[in-house]
Amino acid sequence: MKQAVHRQPLLLSSARHVLRSLGLTAVRTSSSITSYRLRRWAGTHNPAQPVPVEMARVLVDDNEELTDLRRRYQALVSPLRPGRFWRHNTRQRDFNLRYFRGDNAYVWQLRQLGENPRLKTYLYARYVAAMDERGLLGRLAEDGAFGCWTFGYRSLPLVSRDLLDSVNEIYFLDRHWGLLSREGYTVLDVGAGYGRLAHRMVEACPGLHRYLCVDAIAESTFLSRQYLRFRGVDDKAVVLDLDEWEEKAAAARPDLAVNVHSFSEMPMSAITAWIGRLARLEVPALLIVPNEGADLLSHEDDYARLDFSPVLAEHGYSLAASEPIIRDDDVRELTGLRDHFLLFVRSGADGRGTGLSPT
Repeated sequence: MKQAVHRQPLLLSSARHVLRSLGLTAVRTSSSITSYRLRRWAGTHNPAQPVPVEMARVLVDDNEELTDLRRRYQALVSPLRPGRFWRHNTRQRDFNLRYFRGDNAYVWQLRQLGENPRLKTYLYARYVAAMDERGLLGRLAEDGAFGCWTFGYRSLPLVSRDLLDSVNEIYFLDRHWGLLSREGYTVLDVGAGYGRLAHRMVEACPGLHRYLCVDAIAESTFLSRQYLRFRGVDDKAVVLDLDEWEEKAAAARPDLAVNVHSFSEMPMSAITAWIGRLARLEVPALLIVPNEGADLLSHEDDYARLDFSPVLAEHGYSLAASEPIIRDDDVRELTGLRDHFLLFVRSGADGRGTGLSPT
């Protein structure tokens, strides 16, 4: 099937390539590049909270477990392996192992907000608080550990992008999938990162049976296993290694898969392989949060963007619910947060879904 290809004009693409090689990034206003600023690929972190001593000993680059994971993942011949986006040296340098919850490749806590992050975070927090009928903002505490940028306000608990995004995602799934009232279900997180959503969902969802994390990046597998153990939720949140995940996931029979800002960073070959695996596991529901609003675009090694919505359709997944992550037009405009929640259901599901029908 011929795929739609989204490419930047040649001149703009070439200019960006030169800028990247110089450590610069283009700042776009309207449709043209008007200025440039220094792009710091090392990421930033909040130094307010020291890394716990027991974790500081573990979160080192020569950790034996991490070294073994890197060796195994590198040797693995699999279409699930990441493309250039994550293999690129600058992407790997974008986070500090000990401060993995900072502003980095996992969560653009500050970069996506741009200027006035405190004000924009307040608007986002008030938006989430207005829907928080279960009191999750108070229950799912934020401590700023591991470099996480936090914001305090008189009328709200301490908040972060980690917390706000997680609570927002949980409420979307509750509205459209009955997450908080459902019993005995299993979630499979594809591209789980450091375990952000796993940590929050275990604490928020009393009916959750198991939360499975899998990621094609060795550092992510390592960090999520350490982090979920540190948070004391590893009895329910289980991290699966890439070279053995499918058999264990098949035994667990996931009811829901989630992919938050991960497919958008993969080439079409990896996306097709992952979605094919989900269909083979007969996962009846799939949440995707893309990087480009509601557009489902891959990230090819040559920077082309391919529409992967036909891949979902080919494997029986149809759109059942779509919402901007911020439904308030004014808050969405003022914060600049224009991502979308997209929930898909698979035709012929064996009853593990909610009975949702495609839109």
